[in-house]
Amino acid sequence: MKNLAICWGKEFKFYFQSKMIYLAVLVYASISATLALYGSDFYNVTTINMSQFFLYQPGVLATMVPVLTMRLWADEYKNNTLEVLLSQPISIWSVVGGKFLAAWSVAVIMILSSVGIWIVVSLMVDLDNGWIAINYLITFLVAGSLCALASAVAAFCYNTIAAFLGAMALCMFVVLVDFSSWIDELLPNNVMLGNLAKSFDFKWQFDNLIAGQIGVAGILYFVIVIAAALWTSLIAVEYKRR
Repeated sequence: MKNLAICWGKEFKFYFQSKMIYLAVLVYASISATLALYGSDFYNVTTINMSQFFLYQPGVLATMVPVLTMRLWADEYKNNTLEVLLSQPISIWSVVGGKFLAAWSVAVIMILSSVGIWIVVSLMVDLDNGWIAINYLITFLVAGSLCALASAVAAFCYNTIAAFLGAMALCMFVVLVDFSSWIDELLPNNVMLGNLAKSFDFKWQFDNLIAGQIGVAGILYFVIVIAAALWTSLIAVEYKRR
């Protein structure tokens, strides 16, 4: 855990040595605010609970998370520092986990930049602040899943452009794909298979959670995605090391 914390701290500090991260936060906040305020019926609903804001978060994060992860491994490969890093008395798991946690931490900070919307809206109408806080935690979990997936792609890539494009393609596919609709078209009468396919649907799981259907299965889904993606990253780094 100590080595994991050291790796996390090193990568986290590195993010804020670049101006790009500040631009990424600004772009995220601008896109999120624009979609929430003008991309839905935000002003027309009777009771505003900011569901319109959270509705767009998977798509917004799928475009912004690759910016945070594209340099995680590319710089190590480019500067030939991976062997030096792994020759230290530290495990590969600590390096992989530290890089992932650093990207996730920055993603959380990026999401928190939208709290201003929450504050402004709460001054105009009565909000269920407790539920909004829970939705933020759910969004953090979704951001962690996307960071893990994007980090896994970055671990296979030798340059930042490939890592960015590959991660964005994967994240957008995961967020936008609707497995249940595919099954309904191919096998319209197979309800069991349709429900099974729906359980693998990233967006469906997220929508259920923010709609109030919070259960172990929904949370476990994203935890499994993170674990599987980190395991894939571990394999990629080990392969590149050889």
